[in-house]
Amino acid sequence: MIPITFADWVAWTGAEPEAVDLDATIQGVTIDSRAVGPKDLFVALPGQRTHGHVYVSDVWAKGATALVESTFADHGGPRLVVPSPLTAMAAVVRRLVDDRRITVVGVTGSVGKTSIKELIGAVLATRFVVGVTQGNYNTAIGIPLSFFSGPAGMTHFVAEMGMRFSGEILRLTEMAPPEIAVISNIGPSHLETLGSLDAIQAAKGEILRGLKPGGTAVLNFDDPRVRYLGGSLKDVKVLWYGETQGLDATVESSQLAGDHTLIRLKWEGQRYEIRLPWLGTHQAMNAAAAFLVGIRLGIAPERVVQGLEAVASDRSRIRRKRLGTVEIIEDDYNASPVSMQAALAFLAEQPGRRVAVLGDILELGPDEEKLHRQVGIKVAGSADLLVTVGQRAEFIGEEARLRELPTYPAESVDEAYPLLQSLVRPGDVILVKASHMMGLDRLVARMEEWGGPQ
Repeated sequence: MIPITFADWVAWTGAEPEAVDLDATIQGVTIDSRAVGPKDLFVALPGQRTHGHVYVSDVWAKGATALVESTFADHGGPRLVVPSPLTAMAAVVRRLVDDRRITVVGVTGSVGKTSIKELIGAVLATRFVVGVTQGNYNTAIGIPLSFFSGPAGMTHFVAEMGMRFSGEILRLTEMAPPEIAVISNIGPSHLETLGSLDAIQAAKGEILRGLKPGGTAVLNFDDPRVRYLGGSLKDVKVLWYGETQGLDATVESSQLAGDHTLIRLKWEGQRYEIRLPWLGTHQAMNAAAAFLVGIRLGIAPERVVQGLEAVASDRSRIRRKRLGTVEIIEDDYNASPVSMQAALAFLAEQPGRRVAVLGDILELGPDEEKLHRQVGIKVAGSADLLVTVGQRAEFIGEEARLRELPTYPAESVDEAYPLLQSLVRPGDVILVKASHMMGLDRLVARMEEWGGPQ
């Protein structure tokens, strides 16, 4: 936790304190009343179903202080009153970034931003005191909570910046202005709310508008929309990465090698071999982005490689699970058409009979049928058998059947489980992927309880 006193919050936000020990150092900042402890600051935010104000008496009983709106009338314990707790959190983050000269690296993109964030964090940790956004805490709520929980003496903060609507990323950069901004790619994620790829491109490009003066953009040259954004920048240092020769960092090859991915990267005429403890050749592009961030911040290339190779192995989105005589490749954290096709490319590299279990991809808007059908074309060349879960995934199945791939539809996890039991054979490799809301993690859990075919 970054050391902050209650007096700091009052000074930086204009909060009105009541019954608060202003000299006390805050032990933690949370929006979860169940996780609160003594001397914590509980941020009472409005929700879809209820308001954090409802839980203030509970946190007072635990010795915590509440950050509340002026509409909160109870005077039974310590509180800080502000017009907007969310705005107050942003103001404190900005003050800490400015006063303590914390270097912010912002990361966005339709796919890969969480992986890139973790890789950058591992690289920077070889030299600096680093904080990163936790999990997928990439919003106006999640970024401050991650920031406050950063280590004492934090010098660098890696912020994953997500969005569902235009203007969101720009507001995040106002709170935590990046000195380096990374864009991984621009794809159809959030088409449902933004309406077009052009609108998604503009929304992702907001991170470049929010760069500090003299900042650096680390951009994927192989993505035409990212390349367009980079080509229009002025007074910004642009570093390009990709598989194209002649870039600032070029991915020359990537291949699976046991429990890691072997990546060969070229930078300034030198070649570097990286043994990344994550599975997936698509991770090479993410590693290239993190490599350039480390170099830009003054870390020697050999140490950058060490950082990449030291990244926590359990943070990879693709997980292998041995289930008796079969293997499950679980990648159900989230999904987009791009990440779905990357996962299928990974499946295609596996030995044995390849079974794809694919569920709905959500938030694609009016183009969802076309985008699911594109995945169906890809799966026909990557798997030997397909099980679809959900109504949208049936579009994947229709395209796969047109290409003579054996395909079995299921409407739900409850239907898919017995279907898989009847289809799976010893030696199979099973890819499980869908948007997280489809609940395919429950399917994997039930498969684990079963133990696989004998």
